[in-house]
Amino acid sequence: MKIPIQTPLEQLHQNDLFLKNKSLHAISSFRQNILNNRDAHHINSKQLKLSDTREIAIVPYESNAKVVDSNSFAYALESAMTESNSGMQQSSKIRNHITSFLHRPARVLASIVIIVLIVYIAIMAGQSNSTNQQPIEQTPQKSK
Repeated sequence: MKIPIQTPLEQLHQNDLFLKNKSLHAISSFRQNILNNRDAHHINSKQLKLSDTREIAIVPYESNAKVVDSNSFAYALESAMTESNSGMQQSSKIRNHITSFLHRPARVLASIVIIVLIVYIAIMAGQSNSTNQQPIEQTPQKSK
């Protein structure tokens, strides 16, 4: 029985090749993951038709109650949920914009600096336009 013997340099070279292959595989999978996430992020989801008007259906009057089929019940439930959530979607969009703004410290700092500068300019403009015209009076001098 023969046992293959490797020198330490051969083992080092083999380990080096193994690590290179493993790192290249990790980089390629990371790149593929980034591309998939980017493409998934830029795909527009289907927009729901949110309308302010309701569709009216004329139904004849029936004296006896009848069973409602599942499709019409699901449609009525979905339209009621859509109409009740339309106000909440607007507030959640504003909330999302505010939180994304606050998660970027550079934007917050820049906006604070801009607000301070605007207030300072307004105060200086108010002081420069004020008509404070008090005459300079001489103080009476004491005679000796």
